[in-house]
Amino acid sequence: MRAVFALQRITSLPVCPLVQTSFKRHVLSRPLRTPFGSRSIAARIPSGASRNRTVATMSSEETAAIAAAAQGLPDSGDPTIFDKIIKKEIPSDVVYEDEMCLAFRDVNPQAPVHILVIPKVRAGLTKLSKATTQHKALLGHLLYTAQEIAKNEKLDAGFRLVINDGPEGCQSVYHLHIHLLGGRQLKWPPG
Repeated sequence: MRAVFALQRITSLPVCPLVQTSFKRHVLSRPLRTPFGSRSIAARIPSGASRNRTVATMSSEETAAIAAAAQGLPDSGDPTIFDKIIKKEIPSDVVYEDEMCLAFRDVNPQAPVHILVIPKVRAGLTKLSKATTQHKALLGHLLYTAQEIAKNEKLDAGFRLVINDGPEGCQSVYHLHIHLLGGRQLKWPPG
């Protein structure tokens, strides 16, 4: 779905709902590669739910996460959009940068303040569940940096840090990143 919306943004042409629906059906029919074998993504929809109703309520992030998993992106190690942002090949609204991390505003904000904090070097850290003891210092630095950015953004009333992990965690870019969200009353439960 992200590809459909990206095409819409690039060409400035509206993408009709039929194309969006066809794309969702295509993504859901593709087999999901997991350590436990392949299975249809549609098979992951609860059996008691109407599949059409469930597909229609999927967010673009959910669709992007499922598509990324179906394409085998989680363990590919290929460069991500974040690698291009770090190299300044893609412009971004950078709010913080040091030798270990980069923080920039999300292009699709889910709150008045939505900033992504990413490590500059992935070092195998495509998602949090891949962290090892060698990543402890980097993970601590990312969290400390996120709270410093929250202070700079005047989020004194509160903020939320989110790390999506894997397809069911709605991760669509396999380069560890922390979402810093704030600037309004956030809801609970988040998922």
